[in-house]
Amino acid sequence: MIVVICGLLGTAAILLIGTEKMQKIPFTISLNNSFKQSKWPKNTLVVIPAIWKEIDWSNRTNWPSWLREGLGWSNTNPRSYYIHLYQRMDPNSTIPYDWPYCPNVHEETGIYLQFIRDHYHDLPDKMLFIHGNPFIHTSYNPIQSALCVRDNVHFASVNDVREWIQKRPWTYWPQDPDDKVALMYKCAKRILTLLGYEAELILNPTSKTPKDENLISGFCCAQFYVTKQRIHHYTYEQWLSLYDANFEPFCTTPRENEQLGKGIQWFGGTLEHTWHVILGLYPVDAPAPLIKTEIDRCQWFRPSCKGSPCTRE
Repeated sequence: MIVVICGLLGTAAILLIGTEKMQKIPFTISLNNSFKQSKWPKNTLVVIPAIWKEIDWSNRTNWPSWLREGLGWSNTNPRSYYIHLYQRMDPNSTIPYDWPYCPNVHEETGIYLQFIRDHYHDLPDKMLFIHGNPFIHTSYNPIQSALCVRDNVHFASVNDVREWIQKRPWTYWPQDPDDKVALMYKCAKRILTLLGYEAELILNPTSKTPKDENLISGFCCAQFYVTKQRIHHYTYEQWLSLYDANFEPFCTTPRENEQLGKGIQWFGGTLEHTWHVILGLYPVDAPAPLIKTEIDRCQWFRPSCKGSPCTRE
């Protein structure tokens, strides 16, 4: 008897060849997921703007050129980047809001987490998360900046140095009257815990008392480039727990919704001050970028690239 194994497109069969008859016994081979084709062009930047009312949704011809180009509605061919657009107006996505829907929670944070939840298992290689009006926080074109990020960089703010937060204490925000700990500190502790960290060791590395006098240094305002590998630093379940927490009425205590917290975005604001920790893997009190040192911002961007925010050699 001769045994022959044949396989085609993930299905295989054993052929038992004898003198009188041939028997076919089918069985299945699981294909490696790496063979599944991604919906995103390889090694291409995908931009996720947190747009709400910054555009007239019913007048697409007047949408800003950077948005139209990323959607493929311009004469630029091939596109250097793609846009993935969410709308936060209509859960049914009816015209003119016929784009994927994201609930309108916590300003840009809701859309950022929505995209990660929706596409964690098929992320683009490179992503840029930006506001609906992305030019407020930088004097450079943030999309061009992201296109100029070096290949070995996994996270970079595209805001300029005006947005650097220098040693802001957690007590900058109101304290919880019950335990006298800054509410933003408590929210940061919860968020980092959801992502699997021993949060107090990150937020209070020297065991300072009171602990909310620890400092925050980093780029403000949550416009950043990040790679697929860095988002995959955390599991889908960890991101999902953060996404779900995004819809809760408060981050840690109902006190956040009292008069002392009026006008403060606790959950979104906390992430705005900790993205550099979560995705940059920097300390909370990150070192300030100094020109011509190992912590110069030019470590992120290629100076020779057109539109780079770092043009010097």
